[in-house]
Amino acid sequence: MKKFINWLKSPKSDFALFIILLILANIVGINSYRRIDLTRTRAYSLSSASKQIVKNLEEPLSIRVFFDKNLPSIYQSTAQYVEDLMVEYKNAANKNFSVSYMDMSKVENQNIARDFGLRQIQIQELKNNEVGLKQVYMGLVITYGDAVEKIDAITTAKGFEYKVTSAISKMINTADTLASLKADEKINVTLYLSDELKVLGVSGADEAEAYLQTAVNELNLQKKNRLVFKTVHPTADEVPSLVDKYGLQKLQYRSKDGVKTATVGVLLEYNDNFRVLPIGFQNVLFTYAISGLDEVSDLINAGIENLVSHPTEIAYLTGHNEYELQSEQANVFNQLVSERYKITQLDLTEDEIPAGIQTLIINGIQLDMTEEELYKIDQFVMKGGNLLVFADGLVEMGQSTQYYNMPQYLANDINLDRLLEKYGVSRGKDYIMDKDCATQNNQQYGKLNYYWVPVLQKNQMNQKNAISKNLGNIVMYMNGSLDVNAALADKDVNVTVLAKSSKNAWTMKDNIMLNPMMINPPADSSAFSEQNFVVLLEGKFKSAFDSEPVPENDDEDEPLPNAGDSELSASSYIASSKLPGKVIVAGTSYLATASLLDANYQSANTIFVMNMVDYLNGNADLCEMRNKDLSVEVLDLSKPYSTALSNVFKYFAVFGLAVLFGLAGLIVLVRRAKRKVEINQKYNPDDSRQIVKEKKSKKSKKDNKNEKNEEGEAK
Repeated sequence: MKKFINWLKSPKSDFALFIILLILANIVGINSYRRIDLTRTRAYSLSSASKQIVKNLEEPLSIRVFFDKNLPSIYQSTAQYVEDLMVEYKNAANKNFSVSYMDMSKVENQNIARDFGLRQIQIQELKNNEVGLKQVYMGLVITYGDAVEKIDAITTAKGFEYKVTSAISKMINTADTLASLKADEKINVTLYLSDELKVLGVSGADEAEAYLQTAVNELNLQKKNRLVFKTVHPTADEVPSLVDKYGLQKLQYRSKDGVKTATVGVLLEYNDNFRVLPIGFQNVLFTYAISGLDEVSDLINAGIENLVSHPTEIAYLTGHNEYELQSEQANVFNQLVSERYKITQLDLTEDEIPAGIQTLIINGIQLDMTEEELYKIDQFVMKGGNLLVFADGLVEMGQSTQYYNMPQYLANDINLDRLLEKYGVSRGKDYIMDKDCATQNNQQYGKLNYYWVPVLQKNQMNQKNAISKNLGNIVMYMNGSLDVNAALADKDVNVTVLAKSSKNAWTMKDNIMLNPMMINPPADSSAFSEQNFVVLLEGKFKSAFDSEPVPENDDEDEPLPNAGDSELSASSYIASSKLPGKVIVAGTSYLATASLLDANYQSANTIFVMNMVDYLNGNADLCEMRNKDLSVEVLDLSKPYSTALSNVFKYFAVFGLAVLFGLAGLIVLVRRAKRKVEINQKYNPDDSRQIVKEKKSKKSKKDNKNEKNEEGEAK
């Protein structure tokens, strides 16, 4: 024992003790997981909203991760990101959260994945110098109580946290709502299927009822038998009324009695509310088939969540040549917003703005409103309501006879400007042109610059606001300018320019031809300036009305009501905001159309627009989740030196770091040797192991020659 203690005290034990220390440190590290996220967007850390939702789980929630091993490197990084974020969820959650990783090499786990409805996806794989295809699982399944939610085809890290947290939030809300239903309250699932569809040979008509019945039976195991299924076979005479009432898709056919109409559709009903599932007709090889049956379980599940939960309601203005929600231009926007909110079209000529509405959206307005409509919107803002406006500076109005029958663009003069200008935003009746724009290389004409399609980098997006933070590569299209000087002068209003042009921008409003070969930048450099694309106003606003407008009297025989000699009068007019509100104005309606949006959040434009909607509805934390995507971290390629600079960064990452580490090691070795010599000379100068060499003085050739002469004389 004494020898062992002496050995521990001696230098001989240093190496062994160092190895033991490393082993213990690794054991502690495995059981006490800690990580530092140095990314600017905090991409590998959970947002506060995600932490809060898993921290307050009241029932067990489990996540099963189904990822194949030996994925190609591009997908392996995604798998690692998913695993890292699951660790973050686990660390932030309470005891009701659990996560498990399924070994997909085992057949039983593959069967479990199929039972949950996960599908294999096809990816490319490079093997033996050949490119091949491979079927793999890349998804996860979340279970909470009796509810099941799957996230399939996770091929990228983009939006992953948002998808997981949104799914968990929906499951909790739906489960809580279903649990609160009375024992006799049911959700009706009704299949409307015309018998004529089978006679007409419509594919899927024979199997539709069996598909629905099977899906409902499976979902009842998760939904506590709350679903009741039935099939209705409407006659040809009953179909038109069903189409008008529910918006079911119709199919017209010719019979001996003339043109008849058939229909197919699935309706979810709960109390007085209903949802129509996107199941309808699809044209396939000169015939028709019923689409959506293969994913009917997912459609029913999503419909139930939207039906029984109580999403925030958003109003969408119609009646002034705006884009209709079901139109080709706005259908993607409608789909994106409807994933989290209930969006309802609103005609202010007939209806008031409902009390529960937080946000009113005006998209593509081109016609004037009545005084009553303007007043309703104004008072909505005065009560603390939020307004989102997509309005073009110019609109296409027919063809120009002067310029080769090309489209002509005229000022979009609308009286909505009366409100916006009072709040502090003046819309320019023009288009913003920018040198930093989309380009195309043409074999005949060379490089073509589409000046009316600016491409915004990060330095043009406000990096302090949750809506635009970390976003880049935003595409604008036919954007009008916005002047916010009046709002800046109002001490009660906070102004944030969310997106702006480069300094190489100018405006055009007359004789516009959107042809890259017919637009030249101004020769005068003073014509260039930064322009505002999208602005946000927050605070208390002043009303654009001095008093409540007097309603028009449509019936000349009926006198307007008055108080006569009485001093009594009633008015709900509000002169200034009682609660702070938010107003976002974009100088183009194309920003919210299918040309710049995608339903899968693959573009920065989609994130930008949905962040606006979430921010206005008090969900700024969702913006934080979306904005942390790694894919939006792009290099600004608009600068003339960007190519050379990108090469510098590339070679520095490949070779520079290794060289720096090597130099650092050499510097440490030299300094350590020097310090060792200094310590020995100071504290132990007589140590025989330390050889001190005296410095020889340098002598000139003349001195050496003299020394030799002296030696010769001495001899």
